[in-house]
Amino acid sequence: MPFAKNRVFFLVCLTALIIAAGIFQLDSQGVSAAGPDCLSCHEELSKGKVVHAAVQMGCPTCHPGIDASDIPHKKTNKFPKGLSAEQPDLCFGCHDKAKFAGKSIHAPVGIGSCTGCHSPHKSAHEKLLLKKVPDLCYDCHEKKEFTKKNIHMPVAGGICLGCHKPHVAEEMALLKQDAVGLCFECHPQVRKTPHAVSGFSTAGHPIGLPLKKKKSATDPARPGKKFYCGSCHNPHSSDWIKLFRYKANTDFEICDNCHKM
Repeated sequence: MPFAKNRVFFLVCLTALIIAAGIFQLDSQGVSAAGPDCLSCHEELSKGKVVHAAVQMGCPTCHPGIDASDIPHKKTNKFPKGLSAEQPDLCFGCHDKAKFAGKSIHAPVGIGSCTGCHSPHKSAHEKLLLKKVPDLCYDCHEKKEFTKKNIHMPVAGGICLGCHKPHVAEEMALLKQDAVGLCFECHPQVRKTPHAVSGFSTAGHPIGLPLKKKKSATDPARPGKKFYCGSCHNPHSSDWIKLFRYKANTDFEICDNCHKM
């Protein structure tokens, strides 16, 4: 009998420990299991090559307005999906807002559409991107403009981020630095010899450097645009030789676009 009593006492204690563990143990996402375990139904949100750090902090970190104690879940606040704030205010709770402000702002960033490019939970791609680059870029930027007969090597290699910043920049077109300086990183020889018209001028054709001027020259063929390498050469792709921006079967045919004969 003493053994039987001890066995019953042991089972009671074991049951109590199991219940206590169920109440107080933290689940894999750092959320008290005293409340519903979101991942018991939404496990796929924590499985991926890249998982958002916020997921590891627990679902209520971003979705405090969701009452998951009943199904279907009830929303207890005014924000979509029970989020703690509207986009991109929610994102700025962790991501420094100052890093998303600048002279040139990518359109999705400007309208607060972070999830237009990034998955909020997990992804098979770096930076939680919805697709790999450049496929993601082609969701908004028409692919045919980047796949013409002659393609600039970085574009052909899908290295959009080699020249452009994805969020904001101080230079036009989200370029990482001044356009001419960026071109010189891969084409340093251009500045060593007179460009394009060496037979007519010892200085060569201007290539957009401000020289001693306070402001860069403007593009004569594209009012309001800065004059630089891209005034003659398309930086992405072209149907013409040497990536010329305009119809040009010969080197001199391109000249007619600015120098009206």
